[in-house]
Amino acid sequence: MAFGHGITEVSLGALAIALALHFTNLLLRATAWRNILRAAVPGVPIRWRNVTGAYLAGVGVNAVVPARGGDVMKVYLVHRAMPETAYTTIVTSLLAETAFDAVIGTVLITIALASGMLPLGTDLLSSLNAFEWSLFAEHARGFLLFLAAVLIAIGVFLGWIEHHVTKFWDRVRHGLAILTQPRRYLREVVSFQATGWICRAASLYFFLQAFHIPASAWDSVLALSANSVATLMPFTPGGVGPQQALLVYMFDGVASRSAVLSFSVGMQVAITVTTGVVGFACIAVMLRRLPWNTRVPTPEPGAHPVEP
Repeated sequence: MAFGHGITEVSLGALAIALALHFTNLLLRATAWRNILRAAVPGVPIRWRNVTGAYLAGVGVNAVVPARGGDVMKVYLVHRAMPETAYTTIVTSLLAETAFDAVIGTVLITIALASGMLPLGTDLLSSLNAFEWSLFAEHARGFLLFLAAVLIAIGVFLGWIEHHVTKFWDRVRHGLAILTQPRRYLREVVSFQATGWICRAASLYFFLQAFHIPASAWDSVLALSANSVATLMPFTPGGVGPQQALLVYMFDGVASRSAVLSFSVGMQVAITVTTGVVGFACIAVMLRRLPWNTRVPTPEPGAHPVEP
């Protein structure tokens, strides 16, 4: 009863602000990704709306499909918008897009662990018995390397399909080109992503307010660190499950278990529904607008066909 009451008594104003900040973060991240792609393929026109549409589409798919299936959608839609760019380059650009996030996520998790607000050690992690934590807790570094290897493997496979395997490493280098230009990387990527992280923290603050959880800046950082840990376990859509277990652990004593569950589940549902709707709308629009095949120019009247 208390759980259902917490869901139904949500403050719609605070919820709307939280969702607006959430999407502002996504737009900032999409802009940073476009700048990474511009550095990867200089001279190639890259429309902001195409990259942003692909990014939102991928986020929408990730909200409902496990194992980061939305990243494949991002790559596919961007390649359709700029078919002259190799799949390998687009895939590795996503690795460059996560570099700053890895640093911030590690800092947040370290702060939460040092403050005792995250479970410390595999025994405590596995005590969240609603979910299997121990395997990932013991092999966190290997798991991150595995995710990177999967993205690279996708690029290798698609590059092989294109019959350009010999140029694979050049394409990888192009995708990571922004990292070799520190000033440009700070100006065109880190600045947007850092602002996005601020928006994420502010969004969580208003989500807490919406579900009547006593909120402070520190509370939003705690919730953000739980979200960072949940992203390490992409076997459920949007990290659902692990995130709820962590939030209940972290906010023990701050609010009742039912209130925290109402907050975590309600926030997850709100984000999943809105990002899913926006993401699949972007997919529908982009699949209709972008060409399926390269257009062949129509010969002028009276012109003779060119012999092969």
